[in-house]
Parts: sequence; structure tokens; C-alpha cells
Amino acid sequence: MVSNQRSFYLLLAGTFFIFLNFNIAQVITPVYILAIGGSEFVSGLQSTLFYLTAVVLRFYFGPLADAKGNRITLFIGGLAFMTAPLLFLFSQSLWYVLLVRMYQAIGLAAYFSSASAVVSALAPRGKVGAYIGFYRLVTMSTLLVGPTLALKVLNSFGYTWYHLLGIAIGFLAMAFLHFVKEPPKTENHAALVPDAPVAAAPAASAPAAVDPVIKPGLGMLSLLKDKKLIPIFQSIFLVSICYGLVQTFSAIYVEQAAPHINSGLFFTVFGIGSIISSLISGTLSDRKGRAEVVFPWIMIMGTGLALLYFLPLQSWLLYFGSFLSGFGYAGSIAVLISWVVDVVPISRRTTALALEDSTIDIGIGLGSFFFGVLIPLLGLPWSYAASGLLLLVFAGWKITTMIVGKRKPLPLG
Repeated sequence: MVSNQRSFYLLLAGTFFIFLNFNIAQVITPVYILAIGGSEFVSGLQSTLFYLTAVVLRFYFGPLADAKGNRITLFIGGLAFMTAPLLFLFSQSLWYVLLVRMYQAIGLAAYFSSASAVVSALAPRGKVGAYIGFYRLVTMSTLLVGPTLALKVLNSFGYTWYHLLGIAIGFLAMAFLHFVKEPPKTENHAALVPDAPVAAAPAASAPAAVDPVIKPGLGMLSLLKDKKLIPIFQSIFLVSICYGLVQTFSAIYVEQAAPHINSGLFFTVFGIGSIISSLISGTLSDRKGRAEVVFPWIMIMGTGLALLYFLPLQSWLLYFGSFLSGFGYAGSIAVLISWVVDVVPISRRTTALALEDSTIDIGIGLGSFFFGVLIPLLGLPWSYAASGLLLLVFAGWKITTMIVGKRKPLPLG
């Protein structure tokens, strides 16, 4: 147990620096592309390629982690995040930068899911949820310091020192990860509920329980046939598309609309909202229900994005809009993940969560590409307004449907 706790703390430390590198790259790379002669379209394209490459690579790294253990994929992912900043130093060609971003996607595909799996394995019986919650808290906290730190280095010393900062952060991550030990798979795969009774083995004549919709042996996409999952993945996809706008273009927007404000401050306030929401939304949805919480949270994110339309007129709205956007995004994603776990049979839970990760990545990637095309036509303020209104209409429709459904009389007989 002591060894597991030590590995857990080391993993959290390594993960902090991994996500620091990840969030810095997501915020600064679009700005860097503009600085070397690219356009908003190319800024969106690099993010799209990054996420779609990760989706494809996940089909390889997932089975590799199952076969060889998660330590190898942790190191592969950490190495990609450490060495990508080094590669940026060799050329400023736009095509080269896009290729480096695709290489950096190895980190997203290999590290993120493996880290979550190791956290689950290190957690004591009945505390898997608490450990994963604390892990997510650490990852979101990097938004508080990462972009602001990177922009200060960038503004004071230039892009060369910014890339060197990424290498140093990656080295610190690898130093901590070196000492993480993954327990054997048989050590901690108990039920998530503490003190849950162990079920007796079924009689030989009793058939195995089979989900009526999801048949054993089918691929990950077969989960989309489950009607209970459709509204969940719809919501994840739409929220992720709008987050693609936030992640890719917010630094550019703040620099253009409020140049007197450090654009990294947007992500600091966004991170504060995310952390507060992560502490509230899950517990509230346990008591009130997933749908009753997630759709109001999506409306909060939509409100925050819509408010940013007025950023060129009132720069103080940056704080309000970014806080609401972060609060709504982090809380809605946390509840949607919990909703997936509720709906899917335990035998398919890991596959469903892998599909959830891919839905987020595809949504962010397509959002970056879509808004990269839209921004030259509409401008940044109207793009933020459109994304906010999209979320408000979607969530309002879902809430109205729930209210009407609850008022319908029960059928007689």
C-alpha cells in the first residue's frame, strides 16, 4: 500500500508536468503559427491534425498497453512531449510544424489513457473514483500556470527559450515517471464500490448475461447503437467542438481584442472555473441526476462563450466569460463521463470510455478546423457568439424535452 501511494504521488507529479507541456503547446502553437507567417486556417488545421492523429494512434497504443503494461506507453507518451519542443527548433516551415504536431500527438494517444489506467490500478479498494477525481484536479490545475508562464517567457525571451522551457518541463516529467511502479493487474481490480460482496460463480447451466443492445465481441463503434448513449455522445461531441474554438483561438482573440491583457490570463481564469466546477458537478449529479445537471452546465458554458462576443468593447468580460466557459466545460465533461459509466455494462466500460476519449478528440479537432474556416468569414467575436448560441439552443432543447417528458401523463392500464 505504501509503495502504491508513493507511485501515485510520483505519477501525479509527472502528470502535472506532462499536462503543463500539453496545455502550453495547445495555447501557444496557434500564436506561433501566426508569428511564422501562417493564417488562422493553418492554426486550426494543426489542432485538427493533432487530435485526429491521436485518435488513429490510440488503436495501437491501447492494445500495446494491455499487452506490455502501461509503463511503456507512459514513457513513450512522455518522451514525445519532451522531444517535440526540441524538434520545433530546427525549422519554421509551416509543413514541418504540422508534422511535429502530428508527432506530438503520440503523447496524447499513449500517455493520457495509460495514466488513467495506472491511477485506477494504484487506488485502494472503493477509492477509485476519489483517486481519479484528484488526478483530474491536478491536470486541470496546469491551466492556471502553464499558458501564463509560457507567454511571459515568450514575451521576455522569444520562441527559442519558449521551446527550451518545453524541453525542461518534459525532462522533469520523465524524471518523476521513471520511479512510478505499476502494480500487477491482479492486485487491484476489485469492485469500485467499497465492501461490495463477491458474486458466486454462476451455475453451469446458467447463460452469461448479455446486454440487449451491445453484443460481445463487436467493435468500439457498436456502442453507438445503444440509444441510451446517443444523447451522451451528442453532448460530448458538441461541447468538444466549442472547446476546440476556446483552446485554439482564445490566445489570438485576447491579443487582438484586449492587447493590454496577458492572454494567458484567459486560461488561468478558465482553469479556476474548471477546478471549482469539478469539485461540484459530480457530487451534485449523484444526487440530482446526470441529465438534470449536465444540460444546465452546458448552458453555462454557452453563456460564457456568448459573452466573449463583447470582449473588444469591454475587456473586463474576459474574466467573466472565461470563468463561465471553464466552469461549464469541465463540469459538463465530468458528468458526461459519469453518465457513460452509469449506462454501459461493466464488461464494456473501458471500451465505452475509450470511445468517449475519441469523441472528445475528434470534436476538438473538427472544432479547430471548422472555426479556422469560419473566423476569416465572420471574425472572432461572431465566432464566439455563434458557438455560445449553439450550446444554449442545444441545452435549452434538451431541458425543454425533459420538462415536457416529465409532464406527460402515465399510460393507463
